[in-house]
This record gives sequence, C-alpha cells and structure tokens, in this order.
Amino acid sequence: MQFLRCVAAALVVAQHAAIELRARTGTPDLLSYWHDHGGVGVDIFFVISGLVMYLSTRRKPAPADATATAALFFRRRLIRIVPMYWFYTLSKVAIVLVLGSKAFAAGLPFLYVLGSLCFYPMVSPASGDILPLVESGWTLGFEMLFYAVLATVIALGLPRLKTATLVLALIYLVAQLFPDAVLSQFFGRTVLFEFLLGMGIARLWMQYKQPPAWLAVLLVAIAMAALFVHRPPLDRFVGLGIPSAMLVLGMAWMERFAWVRAAAGRLTLLGDASYSTYLAHGFIMPAAVIGGLKLAPHSYGFICLTAVMVATVAGCLSYLLLEKPLTRVLNARFGGSKVVASASTAPV
Repeated sequence: MQFLRCVAAALVVAQHAAIELRARTGTPDLLSYWHDHGGVGVDIFFVISGLVMYLSTRRKPAPADATATAALFFRRRLIRIVPMYWFYTLSKVAIVLVLGSKAFAAGLPFLYVLGSLCFYPMVSPASGDILPLVESGWTLGFEMLFYAVLATVIALGLPRLKTATLVLALIYLVAQLFPDAVLSQFFGRTVLFEFLLGMGIARLWMQYKQPPAWLAVLLVAIAMAALFVHRPPLDRFVGLGIPSAMLVLGMAWMERFAWVRAAAGRLTLLGDASYSTYLAHGFIMPAAVIGGLKLAPHSYGFICLTAVMVATVAGCLSYLLLEKPLTRVLNARFGGSKVVASASTAPV
C-alpha cells in the first residue's frame, strides 16, 4: 500500500504538472497522456482509504464502548488530515493577502476560506468550479464524509460495509433529486462509491490471503491495461474505480513475493509522505515549471519529470519536518489508547 500511495501521489502531481505546462505555454494538447491519466491517482487513494479504514476498524467494540470507539476513530482521522490541510490552506491565504493573486483579484471571501477549512464544498471565486482554496484538497471533502459515515456506523454497532453502502447510496440518490445544489453537484458523483470498493477488497484480502499467485499478477496486468493503455469512455466508478480496486487487491496479494516486499520497502518514506506531497505540490509546481521552461524551454517531458521529483522532495521534507512530528504530538495528547480494552475480535 505504501508503494501504491507513492505512485498515486506521483500520478496526481504529473497531471498537475501537465496542466501547469499547458497554461504556461498556451499549448492545449501538451502532455495530453499525463493530463488525461494522472487523475487516476485520486481513485487509487480512495480505494486504499476504504481498505485501510475497513482493516483498522475490524474489531467490534462492546456495545458500551461503541460510542467512545467511534469518537476515537474520528478524532484520529482529524489528527491525520486536518493539521496539514489547515497549514497549507492558511499558507495560501497568507500568500494571497501578502503577495496578491490574479486569480483572487477581487479579494478572498471570508466565507470561502471558512468553507475550505471546514471541508464544505463551495464555488471558488477564482475558477468558478467547486474547489477549496488548496484545490487538490477537494478529495478531502469525500474523505471526511466517508470517515463521518464510518464513525456513525461504528457508534451504532451496525455492519460496516452494508450500512456504509446504504448510506452512501442514499446520499447519492438525494443528490440526484437536487442537481442544482452545490452540495449535490459535489457529492452526487459515483467516485463516492470507490471507498466501498476498498472496503470490499479488504474483506476479500482477509478471507483469501493466499490465492493462486497467477491471480494477483493477472489482476495487476488487467488493471494496468485498463487504467493506462486503453481507457474506454465510461463512468469514473466503472472506468477508473473498479480497475483501481483490482490494482490495489492484486498488489496486496503480491506482497507474498519477497522481491515485491523488498522493492516496496525502499519506498516507505515516499508512501508516508504522499499526503504532504499531495498538499504541497500545488505550491511548488508553478516555480518548478517556470524554472524548467527557462532552463530547457522545449523539453516538456523532462520538465514534467523534474517537477514531479521536486514536488516529491518537498513533500518528503514537509512530512519529516512538520507532518510527522506534529501528528506524533497530537496523537500523544489527543489520540487516546491504541486498543479499546473491551473490544472483541469479531469483525464489525
């Protein structure tokens, strides 16, 4: 999973590097492959999130401890997500207010900043799209909704996958009834169900930890072909979500191979730093692309690769110097005990 988190972050950064190069050069079809395919990193992230959350909540708490366990789960998710997101959001606020911004020439509305900080979908005054101030943070709105649903399910002692499926399906259906509302336009997308794919493959992984070796290889091969070779014009859940789930499951099953474990182990830092890379790259990308265009004006592929590498280094530094120590301090103070004493071993 660490390897895939690293790959997912790199794909998103590559897509945004292509977008930045297009904007700087005025060439609409430049690096079209990465522009069209890099976004799958988000789908991989969502599937991994569903898998990890299912596995991390697999022990069912005693009824008397259900509410406390749910609160602890959600608190730890907040500690993991919020501080770094707020740091980069407030950093961008400071940059806009101090240095100015053409995108926010009319000002930076307070309610928009507040909505961004609270993961509440709002229309950006810069682009007109439903995006927070740190644009890559749009995915965190889906993450926080998923965490809230899962915490509620745990508190009520209900089956996780079945209940989460019902709740997310209800949210999606309600969104279709009110298509003009901003919340509906944001959450009424099938990408919402990719968390459920992650939960589903977690169950498969728990039940069949040692399938035939050829099956894992076949899953990865099919997924790679569907995601990066031939992508038919399908709904995102079908065209990207399902192949991403196949990729995640196949890679999880391939951990039986020593060479896979060894190769993935070398990328542990990059996987750990993927969240910081995801948030920080938007700050690094313009400077990296501008510098690349000055040094090698027409080497667009090289500029894109360099931008990804620079953003990855920045993400690692952000993780080591800020995210890791901050998360450790907050978990020590607010994260609670690691195990609920009365939790049983039965799956939730």
